[in-house]
Amino acid sequence: MLPHPFQEAVWIQFVELVWAAIHTVSTCAHNHSTINATKGSVGCSSAAESISQDTTTESTSITSFIAVLKLRCVNTNRQIMTCLFRVLHIILKLLKLNDSELKDDFICLSIHHIQKLHWDPGYRLNAGKVVSIVTDDRHSLTKDSAQFGIVSGSLLQLLCSLVEQSDTEDTDLRDIFVELADVIPRLATFLQEQQDIPKSLSQYSKHKILMLMIRLKPHIQQNCSHVVCLLKLLQRHFQSPLHEPMFQHSTKLENCLEGSPFLLSGVGLGELQDKSTRHLQRQAMYLFLSCSIVLACSGNDSRLKCSCKRDQCCHKGEGCTDNCNYFGLSEISVWFQRCCLDKILDSKSSTDIVLCFLQLYMEEDDMLFIILLQLLDAPLISLAIDKMETKWTSELIGAKLFSVVFDPVRIFHQWLSLLHYDHLVLVDYLISKDVGVHCAQYLLRCLRLVSGCWDAFVDDSVYEAQIQKFNCKRQRTLKNINSLTGSSMEGTKLGSSHDKENKSKEQLFLSAKVCLLSLKRTLEDLHKKDLFPYNPKPLLKSLSRFEELCVQY
Repeated sequence: MLPHPFQEAVWIQFVELVWAAIHTVSTCAHNHSTINATKGSVGCSSAAESISQDTTTESTSITSFIAVLKLRCVNTNRQIMTCLFRVLHIILKLLKLNDSELKDDFICLSIHHIQKLHWDPGYRLNAGKVVSIVTDDRHSLTKDSAQFGIVSGSLLQLLCSLVEQSDTEDTDLRDIFVELADVIPRLATFLQEQQDIPKSLSQYSKHKILMLMIRLKPHIQQNCSHVVCLLKLLQRHFQSPLHEPMFQHSTKLENCLEGSPFLLSGVGLGELQDKSTRHLQRQAMYLFLSCSIVLACSGNDSRLKCSCKRDQCCHKGEGCTDNCNYFGLSEISVWFQRCCLDKILDSKSSTDIVLCFLQLYMEEDDMLFIILLQLLDAPLISLAIDKMETKWTSELIGAKLFSVVFDPVRIFHQWLSLLHYDHLVLVDYLISKDVGVHCAQYLLRCLRLVSGCWDAFVDDSVYEAQIQKFNCKRQRTLKNINSLTGSSMEGTKLGSSHDKENKSKEQLFLSAKVCLLSLKRTLEDLHKKDLFPYNPKPLLKSLSRFEELCVQY
């Protein structure tokens, strides 16, 4: 910690110095690349001069340093940008570790400078002897592209560290995070245009951009226009992972990742790429569903503000909120139709869709519980559609089906079945430092839902009836479309007659009952011995209520 004002001022000056160096080297590299490709000469614009002058210090030391650096920038090492970003990243880690008051100042200052970085289509962040794009030396070009990927990866790593993972909005930093969110479209477009980056680095960049978007969402979702922007970015830059079928990847839980999905030793290149692809798919689908549900339920949240332009959303309602509401519902409907209903065979049932979806997320515990918590809002989609004008609801059958297929009580049942009804797995989740809180939240909310929907938990035939009802509407809609286009395509059957599990509904209920009651006894025993890491009384109370319902049944 740095309590002394003088020390704080020195730290701020040092951070300003690092950013001034980044801008200077970045600008020199850009000019060197541009001029060398046309005139064969080297030059350096005065863009960095304004950066060096835009500092909080009255000293001329930074300006003097920049003047010297500009004279030497042609001979700088090509890793200098990476090193500077890593220096900033380490500083931020130390500020967080010491819980320093300078952390917020560092975040604000860094975002201020990030906004000033060049994001031109032909611009590269890497410094040093930049290879001309018109060169015939393919080896040099490949090496330069890899270096660019490393530099951009270091920047993305810093960006993600600036925004801590949180479920709630940070009101103190909300405005500065909104400014950072405005940078993402330019950054995503800039990185996508670098076509010659190695695939592994490209995958890593996509992973970091998605992580940044996920972390920013709680801070910017109070304005519908920001959520619409995130959805449009997903559609523009992440079409492949977002719409890739969930059913084509084999799930191997014994080979799940312990660290980064992009850095794993001891596996083949094909398996590694498959793991990273599935990770991107998990991130993209979670962000998509989270943003779509926020918009779909926007009419029920008076806290939501909207500053969307008239051409940003579909205009199916009277006001801006109605437009955003329909836009979110329409996005879910189209995605579910394309990603699930159009990609499965007749032998796949609605249960298979749920199981494949859950299996995709079972490989990463932290992603599993945030998506499970998000799916608890699935019924709100159906309620939002019911409130809309009748003439628009026929276009949202896919969203209706999604709401029923992914009903929280049904999801809870299928999740327990994937755990083989092993209550000790639940205990491991609950005591985990990484996911324990989210697991406890999920169990509490599910047990509350089960208490209110007991008949559906015991016998899910009510969901089958609803699915068949909406699927018939969907098939009639498809039949009308096919009659106009001459296509013979038939609607996908979503019945439960082809379920892989041959157990009776009674047996499924009994298995869930044994699992949850065993969990209750284990938690009571651990709590009595003072071995549980936190107070399990709220969860034990909900499990006791579940036990009472079992006795009555």
